[in-house]
Amino acid sequence: MDSLSSFVEDISSYNINLPIWLKISFIVLVIIALLVGGYFLRESFDTTALRDGYKWFITIAVLNLITILLIFIYYGNTNSVMNGQVGIRGKKGKRGKVGSSVTCSYECKTNIYLQSVRKTDTVCRLDTYDENFGNIYTAFSYFQDIINKGSSIDYSGLISNVFLGKKTSSTNQTAIAYFKTLIATPSIAWYLIKIINANATTSSNNTYGTFRAIVPKVGYLPIGDCIYGGNEKFSLNSFVVSGDIMYPSGYDKLITLTAYNSKTDDTNKFTIWRQKSQVVNSKAFDGSNEEHSYLPLGDIISFGTSPPPVNNYAMIKDTCLEPIDTKELKLIFIYVGSLNFSADNTAEYAKSNSYLIQHKLANAVEIFSVWRTPMNTFICNFNSDNDMENNTVYYNMVSNLEDAMNEYGNVSSTYKKWISERLSSIVLPSVLIAMIYARHYQLDATKELIYYASKYQVQIPEFKNVDIGHMNIADLMNLINNTNNAYDKFNQDLIKKASIDISDSKVIKYDASREKHLPEKLLTVYNNIQVNLDNIPVKVENSNNFLDVINIVIPNGLEGRIAVDSSGIAQGGTLLNEIQETLIRMCRILMPPSTKAYIIKDECLGTFGVDNEKRDAIDKLSEEKQIYNKYIDIIQSQANRFRTQIQIIHNYEDLSSRKIGELCGHIPDYMDKIHTMDMEEFTISRVKGLIAIYKEINTNLEKIITNTPQ
Repeated sequence: MDSLSSFVEDISSYNINLPIWLKISFIVLVIIALLVGGYFLRESFDTTALRDGYKWFITIAVLNLITILLIFIYYGNTNSVMNGQVGIRGKKGKRGKVGSSVTCSYECKTNIYLQSVRKTDTVCRLDTYDENFGNIYTAFSYFQDIINKGSSIDYSGLISNVFLGKKTSSTNQTAIAYFKTLIATPSIAWYLIKIINANATTSSNNTYGTFRAIVPKVGYLPIGDCIYGGNEKFSLNSFVVSGDIMYPSGYDKLITLTAYNSKTDDTNKFTIWRQKSQVVNSKAFDGSNEEHSYLPLGDIISFGTSPPPVNNYAMIKDTCLEPIDTKELKLIFIYVGSLNFSADNTAEYAKSNSYLIQHKLANAVEIFSVWRTPMNTFICNFNSDNDMENNTVYYNMVSNLEDAMNEYGNVSSTYKKWISERLSSIVLPSVLIAMIYARHYQLDATKELIYYASKYQVQIPEFKNVDIGHMNIADLMNLINNTNNAYDKFNQDLIKKASIDISDSKVIKYDASREKHLPEKLLTVYNNIQVNLDNIPVKVENSNNFLDVINIVIPNGLEGRIAVDSSGIAQGGTLLNEIQETLIRMCRILMPPSTKAYIIKDECLGTFGVDNEKRDAIDKLSEEKQIYNKYIDIIQSQANRFRTQIQIIHNYEDLSSRKIGELCGHIPDYMDKIHTMDMEEFTISRVKGLIAIYKEINTNLEKIITNTPQ
């Protein structure tokens, strides 16, 4: 009925000025048609049950038409205006009932008004340069130059010298010195994060990323700051809100970091904060009391160490928020600052009755990962938040993520698969793998040798005046090897002296009690270490990615149990050395933070809902563009390497540009909008089309980069 009423109103709203004679003629024709039609259909009227009704209908219709005809004839003859006088205004009707809301759920008393903005101000730019890592970078560059020239590295020679102190030519002394620099735990942590950032994040070689503060519209507040990786040369929509919001009650300090900006050559302190939620009591619709929490949707960053004003940001009521799957968070970069690893505690192995001593890892290791939420805010995952537990490596990586656990409290198979795929996608250079293996076996070998050498020190004269607890691995191995060789020579001399003198008929009997031997357990440990050292180059050759390294360094790999105390050892866990714990912490930093991320429910929005399908498509497009930017950076930074392929690369780019033009050419300044990711005028189908185009060119560029020799 509403549609029919609208149709009639639309038709009647047209004002057509027809001559009066035409109107009179039309009415006369209608009267004649009704009378003639009624006359010829009279027999049909007599047989139908509605005969009286039809007769009355025709009679009333004819009378009404005659009345209209007379009015037209009268006004036509007098040339009068046909508008009548304005009548008296009627009484005002009663107010109607309140309609049901279509923009807010039952729990929401007030709508939330959401606006998208693209204007932001840079708060902090984090560059990768840090003078504290100058020596590490120099050592890394030395081996990288060897690899870039197509030469191979003799890891067996490096490891033999580091572990056994063998003398080599002066030509190799530089390589050995640099390798010794790199196999320190801080060096491995820094280098590993550099490779992870290159493989799995949006950071660039020179910049981790940039924190930006949203410039809000009048009457609106931001829900958090936003983050962009070094390779992300565009701006995404950010959001500001108004309506049913609340200020934070304060801020929790997460970390204060020192940032170096190569553009300004400034070094400044910045602090990352987390908004404190608020709990409020209110009356429900039925009059009962109810309690609600207002929650933050992202972390914020500010200059210096003082928190920003509480009225700068807004929080949303919990009933209007929907938690998202942690796998929907996007890793932007991993930041590494101060690496104050604790002093070596190997001397403790000489004093203990067991070498199963927990290696002290770090007093303050400034490492955290930054993740983008679907609302284009950020949340952080900090190394300091990741305490180890007596459980599997899998469990320790995602123990704080509720959606990673199954109904039995164990890591779900879905998350196990996701973790394995994520780790295997991070390809590590062979020199880093060699550093990790060398450091791992160095630590394990040192603690075992110190423990057993100290245990048998009183039985071995050559060990009595040696400070075993402070010896390095090379000196320990040489001490045991030299002592064992001296004992073998002594025993051989005993055999030679045991003979029969025929002239004097003097018999010199062999006395086995005079033999000298190192304790069997000490020799077994020494021989096992030697085998492990000999196998390191083979393991380096057979390892390719982060998952391979975890499976070698951690017993039983991701399924292996770790121990943090004696209870964990009783459960079959392994106490970790510092490189094992560092690797697990790096794995944990690779996982999303335990802090929940939310998206605002559409039913709570009084303006428009968030188009999740388009948002997901834009996220995928930004990922493909980031991959494209990374490939272009590689090609531009290694121009000589790709000089023979440059025309093919240009052809691929031209082909992609033509396809993009065919898809989006009707949109003004479409290329600029694609570069800046301004997708408001792009439909979902066109965004998906752009994803396919960028995937195609990325596949072609990947083939060129992979197949072009260094």
